[in-house]
Amino acid sequence: MNKYINYLSVIYAFLLPVSRGGISILTALLFISWLFSEDFKSRVGFLKSDRTIFYILAFVGFSLLSLLWSENIPSGIYYIRKYWYFLSIFVIAAVVEKRYLHYMISAFLSGMLLSEIISYGVFFELWSFKNATVDFPNPFMSHIQYSMFLAFTSLLLLSRIFYEKSFKPKIFYTLFFMTTTANLFINAGRTGQSAFALSLFIVGFLHVKNKIIAFLGMSVLLFGILFASYTISPNFKARVDAGASDIQNIISKEDYCSSIGLRLAVWQIGGEIFSKEPLLGIGVTNDMNALKQSIDNEHPNMECAKIMPSYHNFYVQTAVHLGLIGLFSYMMIFYSLLKSGIKDKFYSDLLIIFVSVYSISSLVENMFHEQFPAAFFALFCGIFLAKKRIEHEI
Repeated sequence: MNKYINYLSVIYAFLLPVSRGGISILTALLFISWLFSEDFKSRVGFLKSDRTIFYILAFVGFSLLSLLWSENIPSGIYYIRKYWYFLSIFVIAAVVEKRYLHYMISAFLSGMLLSEIISYGVFFELWSFKNATVDFPNPFMSHIQYSMFLAFTSLLLLSRIFYEKSFKPKIFYTLFFMTTTANLFINAGRTGQSAFALSLFIVGFLHVKNKIIAFLGMSVLLFGILFASYTISPNFKARVDAGASDIQNIISKEDYCSSIGLRLAVWQIGGEIFSKEPLLGIGVTNDMNALKQSIDNEHPNMECAKIMPSYHNFYVQTAVHLGLIGLFSYMMIFYSLLKSGIKDKFYSDLLIIFVSVYSISSLVENMFHEQFPAAFFALFCGIFLAKKRIEHEI
């Protein structure tokens, strides 16, 4: 059974960037297979002792507990149900063998390559695919989520370029890095572009001993990428110009009816709601009634923000729903991951890059709660915890 779980984990990694149905089916298959594996009880013992697992369970458990003071319990249950995608973390962390970790990362990159090929075909109008368009050539998920996937993939490949000593693999990863980064900047997702720009320096600091040279080198690389993208990519240029216009309208006219303006509005209102219930929050709910009531009572100039389906910032959303206790447990998930003590430098560096990209992206989107980003977290959290387990078993 464990052998089949390893195979399923590789398939799961490949399907993650390209199939909603694949994510759901493989998550269920992995967990059910694990329940019937021979060493299920002993593997559970490992999970009980892991701090990251503890904080994940604490976060989900406190979310369920918050239903007691939520105004809309059915809505809250509907919201929490999406956390079932985290079940695959337990299976991967407890079962996957050492050699399959490498296969899983390669499978994920293969899934991303397939997604990129489709994206490029849509962008250059070679074919149509689902709801993807020339302006938003993201074939399987929203442009915000896809940009985060691309940012992480690009930085993973850049890290591999530093690690590879053989010429042919280095050339392959360089070309893959270039196409992935280009795909990121023809995409309309400013979230992933920002996460890439900031996390790029982390890659430099991890791989170059002289930090001044690392900073200057990554600065030159980033400037070259941004300049080329603004010059060549109409999507990137349009989004940068729109962002500048949004900020100008907010400052001069207090006009919040724009992409950036709507986010700033809900963040401000979310902060005010949190300040009224700072310890426990208002309870998990899938509706935005508290936001709408606050707009009616205190912020009529932000009327357009009523259309927002969420706070578009998982830190704000968690603070509103679960207060300081929930926010602390959420942030401790990533802190405990960083403190896992993985000895293998490739995996320890990749962990830092992953946490950086995911944390920055969560500043402008509810990544931890949406299907593709939740499964993305589950995959790599599982990989890092599995690596930690394997190193301790040796």
